[in-house]
Amino acid sequence: MRSSLLALLLLCLFAPAAGADTAGAGLKPDLRLLIDISGSMKTSDPDNLRAPAMDLMIRLLPEGAKAGVWLFGEEVRELVPHGLVDAQWRARAQVAMSQIDNSGQRTNIPAALAAATYDFDRLDPGFRSSIVLLTDGKVDVAESPMVNAGAARKLLQQLAPQLGATGVPVHTIALSAEADWLFLRALAQTTSGVAEQAESAQQLTGIFLQALEMVAPTARVPLAGSVFAIDDSVREFTVLAFFGDEQDRLQLLDPTGSSYGASATGGSIDWFQNEQFALVTVTSPMAGKWQVNAPDSAGVRVTVISDLELEVDPPPNSIPAGRPSELGVRLTEQGRVLTDPQVLEAFEIVVDILGPDGASRRIAVTEEYPQPADGEYRVAMPVFELPGRYQLLVQLQARTLQRELPLYLEVVAPPEKATLVTRGQQPPEDDFQAPLLWMATTVGLVLLVTWGLLHRRKRRKLALWKQRARLAAHNGDAELVRGVSADRPESNSSLD
Repeated sequence: MRSSLLALLLLCLFAPAAGADTAGAGLKPDLRLLIDISGSMKTSDPDNLRAPAMDLMIRLLPEGAKAGVWLFGEEVRELVPHGLVDAQWRARAQVAMSQIDNSGQRTNIPAALAAATYDFDRLDPGFRSSIVLLTDGKVDVAESPMVNAGAARKLLQQLAPQLGATGVPVHTIALSAEADWLFLRALAQTTSGVAEQAESAQQLTGIFLQALEMVAPTARVPLAGSVFAIDDSVREFTVLAFFGDEQDRLQLLDPTGSSYGASATGGSIDWFQNEQFALVTVTSPMAGKWQVNAPDSAGVRVTVISDLELEVDPPPNSIPAGRPSELGVRLTEQGRVLTDPQVLEAFEIVVDILGPDGASRRIAVTEEYPQPADGEYRVAMPVFELPGRYQLLVQLQARTLQRELPLYLEVVAPPEKATLVTRGQQPPEDDFQAPLLWMATTVGLVLLVTWGLLHRRKRRKLALWKQRARLAAHNGDAELVRGVSADRPESNSSLD
């Protein structure tokens, strides 16, 4: 039996109201994934954990999004064609994962970004495009350090500012200490993306998941211990659990107490499991209290697809410290923005903010802001002065219905306060100190050798003239030039 809240929603949908036929303004995600396959990955990722991390993103990408995957070393190869995410696209992507190897000779990051932005001049306005770049190296397009430095500088000074101005962030993931962190951080910040460092390949799946949450935020239902509530509007939910060696202990219980394990496949339950995570999708679920039993060390989250959606227009993933920002928050039912005051009164919206220093703050949106006539709250964020990673959690509550949407925001210190160069117009100085020192040393050596050769030649000439002088002295006062004598005055010359 539907709750009175959902009855109000249906009444709102069929009653004429201002804005009832307005589609949600939220943009669909468009993910371009770039994966390094250079030879150094044999050391950085010996077990090829890039594949299961990519598999997780493929399975979690929402239907109707766009995505594409490129592999790069010395050259760039399109692994999964860029297009709409559907069952056919997912199947093709999962087959292609076996082609992720370590066959590349170099790390041609500029060519990879050029390939991923092939449609830069005609981006679909209905999608929010983002790039995720994974590498364990630095810009390496030639033997010459100067050529590599020039390629990195050109990328940061030309393409990166264009991407940032167009709203296409590049989220960079540095795998291994050999990765050029300063360059990758400058690239991310110039494009309003987020830079992440992975200490080991085992962290890739979690980092990819966070990158996906930035690229394609998906509503979740909160967990109260191991219990979560599913309301009548939910058409599908997905349980994602990360664990170590205790996969067999994962179980799912429905509101009637029936238990499902890894062998539960077919019908309304799809259960996928590998060595790193389990992904359980339930379609047309029964409304009520569900429970997930997992090992204590497991990390669990539950995402939902429902007729009622919490949509958020987030700020850029990366902003300078001290810059104002805001969120756009609205509720939609089957794509229509809810505007009816009676319906909106039934919901409570809050935004919890957790700063890099552990400090928290809450914005009670529905209490602090008047009901918007168009159904969209424009929530002003506090001005963040402390650089670092902030987590924003937008929460929706109404009786049996609960949603939460996680967002991430990287606050960057302004250039005059930064300990590292973060300006997109100039690449980090450390990237070019080595090649400049090499050039200065080479020029110095050339000048030194040239001076030595000239000095040696001068000494040989002096020795030759001294030898001739001694020879002339040995031969007496013989005239060196006929008709000219050094011991006769000019007045006695033959010209008198």
